Amino acid sequence: MKFTLEVGEAEKHVVEFNFNQLAGNLVISVDNQPVIKSTRVFNEPLHEVFTIEVGGKQKSAVRIEKNRKQLFGHRNVVYVDNRLTRVVEG
Repeated sequence: MKFTLEVGEAEKHVVEFNFNQLAGNLVISVDNQPVIKSTRVFNEPLHEVFTIEVGGKQKSAVRIEKNRKQLFGHRNVVYVDNRLTRVVEG
């Protein structure tokens, strides 16, 4: 599952979320720079929360909540500054 979102008004930043459930690789990047990297082969948690701060002068808090479905797939909920921004299912 891969999605991108643009964060900020005066300072624009691109946050990219890339997760491969089969390989267990997770990468969250800000402006093409990896911020969070994770690899899990077994025992993927049902619920994970990733929080990052984006920006220099204009800071924005981005929180991505990853919820694993029963068999296969995920539901990702994205908050920017504690406001629901996007829900991505796959």
